Amino acid sequence: MKRLVIAAILLAALAGAVLPAGAACDGEGPDADVAPTKLIGAASPSPTAPTFTQVSAGSFHTCGVKTDGTVACWGDNDGGQATPPGSFTQVSAGFLHTCGVKTDGTVACWGWNDDGRATPPAGSFTQVSAGSFHTCGVKTDGTVACWGDNKYEQATPPAGSFTQVSAGGLHTCGVKTDGSLACWPWQVTPPAGSFTQVSLGGDNSPGHTCGVKTDGTVACSGDNEYGQATPPAGSFTQVSAGGFHTCGVKTDGTVVCWGDNEDGQATPPTASQTAAWSATSPTGPTSPT
Repeated sequence: MKRLVIAAILLAALAGAVLPAGAACDGEGPDADVAPTKLIGAASPSPTAPTFTQVSAGSFHTCGVKTDGTVACWGDNDGGQATPPGSFTQVSAGFLHTCGVKTDGTVACWGWNDDGRATPPAGSFTQVSAGSFHTCGVKTDGTVACWGDNKYEQATPPAGSFTQVSAGGLHTCGVKTDGSLACWPWQVTPPAGSFTQVSLGGDNSPGHTCGVKTDGTVACSGDNEYGQATPPAGSFTQVSAGGFHTCGVKTDGTVVCWGDNEDGQATPPTASQTAAWSATSPTGPTSPT
């Protein structure tokens, strides 16, 4: 019931809300009846946790690519968004859909497909990002392609060459080859510093943004109601800002998450859990126990 209420609110906002500059990013927010869990500090993995090459925080689910190329997802699975179909080099968790770059460079998506957000175009990609209602990806020639809802032109990328893109709720940002940040249809205020990677998060204005700095630390700015913009200390290779939580891959390959954990989306799986999943299913259950 909670997610139906939230989805109705978000769809109503898309239907005619007047949004201020910098508003909204991907994910699903809390309603008045069920208060999200606020983590005290970061949800650290156990010493026996599996290692990942990349992680993506969605609304109420999270997915990550393990070092063996398989994808593990945990948290909510109402729309099938946490049921990955195979092996990937990179994955991105959105609102109620998830997309990933397969080993052959094509993009596959699963979960809800309203507005065509889970129907990727043909072609070869190096990276993909699933937002709330749209998806964008960087093609092998450096250009950005987007699909899904485009009411606010969030799926109309500018010309130019990009190394990375992040699809939010109603806007998108990308890192250009010169290291500068370009956003459309409006600009956002990123955390200060020089970054190798950026990620848009949050449901409501102003949302939160996190990035990996050139020294490996993570910096975040924006909404911090559930601690989603308070990263732990340490060195990271990649970070992903979700609806009201954030996850990152540390230099040792372990995943750490912080922020809202209502559906277990900020609790990375342990090695024993993923081993049990492999014994019963190629993709495993969606909520670790």
